[in-house]
Amino acid sequence: MCGGVGYRYKNIKESELRKYYSDDLIKRFKSEDRIESFFWHQKATLPIETKQGIQLKLWGNKDKDLKLPNTGWARKESLEEGKWNYLHPELVNIPVEQGYEKKVWFDFEKGTKGILVERDGEERVYIITSEASEEYKLFTKHNREPLGEKQMSNNRQ
Repeated sequence: MCGGVGYRYKNIKESELRKYYSDDLIKRFKSEDRIESFFWHQKATLPIETKQGIQLKLWGNKDKDLKLPNTGWARKESLEEGKWNYLHPELVNIPVEQGYEKKVWFDFEKGTKGILVERDGEERVYIITSEASEEYKLFTKHNREPLGEKQMSNNRQ
């Protein structure tokens, strides 16, 4: 899978960051020109490309009272089988440079794909995954991988 992502600070408007992050974190992101978000964080976010520019959205659902799937990922096969149709998923581009899984960083050539869903006024983004390639399995020891071209380097940028 992909439990974390890394992307450039300069690509995100400060007004978007303020929706989810403290001033101290924003200062750190700015000084490092890097934002890292991990699904296990309380308010994990993912950047998505929209007509208005890049926006941050909450990553998946960890609230058992919210009537959305309790996960951060959507299997490509489940989408194709229509299991998400009741949520009217919108395909979105997630412009991240890196992914993280099981203590391993890897590079995305052009980001990954996700779905944006909304229920009861709550929007969430889920990363789309597929059966992992042999290279991804060897590198991360995981049987699912996010969509998109990847380079297995384990270099944190």
